[in-house]
Amino acid sequence: METRLFLIASILALAVGCSSFKAIDRGDWRRVYTKDASTVKSLDAPQEIITREKYEEELSNDVRRTWSPSPGWSPPWLLDTDEIGLALNEVMEFRIDEVKPVEVQVLGTAATVYWGQRVKRDEWKEGSDITRRESSLFVQGASKGKMTIRLIAEDTTKDVPVTVK
Repeated sequence: METRLFLIASILALAVGCSSFKAIDRGDWRRVYTKDASTVKSLDAPQEIITREKYEEELSNDVRRTWSPSPGWSPPWLLDTDEIGLALNEVMEFRIDEVKPVEVQVLGTAATVYWGQRVKRDEWKEGSDITRRESSLFVQGASKGKMTIRLIAEDTTKDVPVTVK
């Protein structure tokens, strides 16, 4: 009887330990069209995320798969997003305000999450020069299912559910 209880307790402890949030490391990422869609270049064409090094290597070999949004389009803020729904292999981009230090964590594997470096952006708002510090977060559907992205800032924590269909 004690052996069964120990076995059950061990399995439960292992299951709980496997379901914890994992921190996302930053990288230098580029959003590009997939090789199959590189000649189409419509906003709906398939896309992928690659490293800056691979992107520059492709450019030096005259491969141009650069993705660019419509004029005036800006990714939504992750903090203002209540949920994310995307298709398998679809790529979505979000901005993260980094005036204060932040951390991004994930629970689950339904999507692959790529977190970019912190950058400084200068903008004009109502005649004033405004400096922002922000980063990009790319989310790409990896397998059908659900997961959670957790954004941890100094004064807030937000969980954003992700569904890949």
